[in-house]
Amino acid sequence: MSTQQTQPTNAQIQEQEINARRSADFKKFKTYTAYTFLIASPALIALPPRKLDHLTILLTGAFAISANHITAERTGRSIVERIESRIARPSMLRQLPSDRAEEIQGRLRAAREAQLREGGMPADEIEKWKALQKKQEQGVVDRVWMGGEEKGWMERRLEEEKKALEEGKGYGDLIYEYIWDVWSWGKKDEEDDE
Repeated sequence: MSTQQTQPTNAQIQEQEINARRSADFKKFKTYTAYTFLIASPALIALPPRKLDHLTILLTGAFAISANHITAERTGRSIVERIESRIARPSMLRQLPSDRAEEIQGRLRAAREAQLREGGMPADEIEKWKALQKKQEQGVVDRVWMGGEEKGWMERRLEEEKKALEEGKGYGDLIYEYIWDVWSWGKKDEEDDE
């Protein structure tokens, strides 16, 4: 039995070359189109009449997609991948810190705690420092989503709501108070009057 290797024919070679050329041309087309939208989109948005309509949204989307494509082409990582790697939860899609880095961080924390205890720092200050470290280790997504709320916030909120309803306030008053709390960054009305 002899194994016969088939040599590609001229037609197959030409077809492969044509496909390679088409692929390169399409890549070049996508790059030029991305640069065009990257420059033209903001210019078209800035032209009068300036209004927020479907065209503005489409141009903004074209700008974002173009910037993402060009960044991916030049650096190997797109903007979306960069954002995902920064906000990904520790259990999901985690690239950094590695196990070795976590081990070193643990050693540094232990050394810092020992240094604080030897330095005569009070126990309550050490506990504050530990709470700060725990808060920093919490994921960015959790910190942003929860807004600094601790566990049991929903029960506290329901108790406040029940108390306010018993006092005769309505849901409109509660919503107004919540909005005012956000608007004034947690300052009470009495503090503002003084």
